Amino acid sequence: MTTPPARIAAVLGGAALSFGAVAVASRAVLAHQAGLARERIGKPLGELAVDADRLWRRSYTGEPVRLVMLGDSLAAGLGADRRKDTLGARLARSLAHRAHRPVRLRTGAVVGAESATLDGQIDALGADARADVAVIVIGGNDVTHRVPVGEAAQSLARAVERLRALGCAVVVGTCPDLGPLRPVPQPLRSFASRASRSLADAQDAAARAAGARVVSLRRTVGPVFVEHPDEMFSLDRFHPSALGYRRTADALLPAVAAALDEATASRMLAHVDAVRLAESMTDPTPDAWRRTDAYLTGILVERDDALDAAVADQNAAGLPPIEVSPLSGKLLQLLVRISGARRVLEVGTLGGYSAIAMARALPADGQLLSIEAEPRNAEIARASIERAGVHDRVEVRVGRAVDVLPEVAGPFDLIFIDADKESNTLYLDHAARLGRPGAVVVVDNVVRAGRIADPGTEDEQVAGAQRGLEMLARDPRFDATALQTLDAKGWDGLAIAVLVDPDDSPGGAAGGARGHH
Repeated sequence: MTTPPARIAAVLGGAALSFGAVAVASRAVLAHQAGLARERIGKPLGELAVDADRLWRRSYTGEPVRLVMLGDSLAAGLGADRRKDTLGARLARSLAHRAHRPVRLRTGAVVGAESATLDGQIDALGADARADVAVIVIGGNDVTHRVPVGEAAQSLARAVERLRALGCAVVVGTCPDLGPLRPVPQPLRSFASRASRSLADAQDAAARAAGARVVSLRRTVGPVFVEHPDEMFSLDRFHPSALGYRRTADALLPAVAAALDEATASRMLAHVDAVRLAESMTDPTPDAWRRTDAYLTGILVERDDALDAAVADQNAAGLPPIEVSPLSGKLLQLLVRISGARRVLEVGTLGGYSAIAMARALPADGQLLSIEAEPRNAEIARASIERAGVHDRVEVRVGRAVDVLPEVAGPFDLIFIDADKESNTLYLDHAARLGRPGAVVVVDNVVRAGRIADPGTEDEQVAGAQRGLEMLARDPRFDATALQTLDAKGWDGLAIAVLVDPDDSPGGAAGGARGHH
């Protein structure tokens, strides 16, 4: 909805019969009503909306969410007196609160725009068009300018497809019902209502087919505008007031938040190549495995804003994206619960993702000690741990693990080793000393994209992982297995062991061979 009601009156009043809505209405009556509408409404708001483009919620840390607004005067926020009351600013502030990240708002919407101008709006954004989420609200001017419904819907679909190709998740708010515009008399108002509803239905089908999430503004906010027009409309009685924009933003927000989740998942998959470089791994993972990982993550791993924020802060600080995957983080949580762990030792903190995940599963009086060699990593991790609300259960100790571990006092119920692979045997030896009998020991990154099976490897990380696995196999203090993983992090795996009394182990005096072939 972008054109002032005077335009609706002028255009629909002169061409209402082309919509065929009310046979008994004469052109003379409609022309007279159009004149009355122009006199009642006027054009008090001008053609420029308040500039709301900025970084919203700067107090949050992490990589800013990039939000783009495209469309007409609704998307631009015409009618709001303060920038914080525009539709874009309302969405930016609410999205920042949900994501615990700042949101950078960029408005490409133009007052008076038709759907055919969306391509030009995208062009004008330049590099900013590669946003995380784009919100499109358009259609009012297509109705008032008598743009054919199919043509307007096709223009919208092309814009959605173009944004999707740029890696942007898209939310479309369909054309609002123009029927509640009370300054426009009947039957002229009925013509506008019918035309806007027809366009909204076409927009819904076209946008969904192009890959957008769709919100029907007629259904979600239309009734409240009908019931409370004095509160919902601004001075021109056409564009929303501050409260009207708030209600519209509330209606769009769930779809926008879901779109951000989609964009975050897409970026996670896109980072696979960077993960390969950081971990010196190749990437044999087919797209089907990645889609499966995204599916399993979506249904089995409950969203945790603090974990999302920890990854965002880690990435923003330039740390390598080598934290455990969401599914592996959930596995660590389950192992903490299954083992009944009260004390957990972690070797290798990075940005705090796995520490937060495991701490979530500890009882209220549980404790987790995490050792991190890099002071900067530890600082970032501590901030994320505090934001997650588990700082009372987690201690991050700075220093090289080989130097810190001799000073650590056990016993621990679960030990997670995810540091330099060359030292795995040293870490395992300390794990055997510090763990209680029956303690769980988890060692990450033991498959190395299949290179673990190369006996002639010259890669020290692979060789260190090999030595660790050989120790788990031969050392009577451990009973272990290993699992390959195929997920967003690629082809890797982890070893899971239990600490045993050598005399009671399957390979000890009281048992047979350790494992069978």
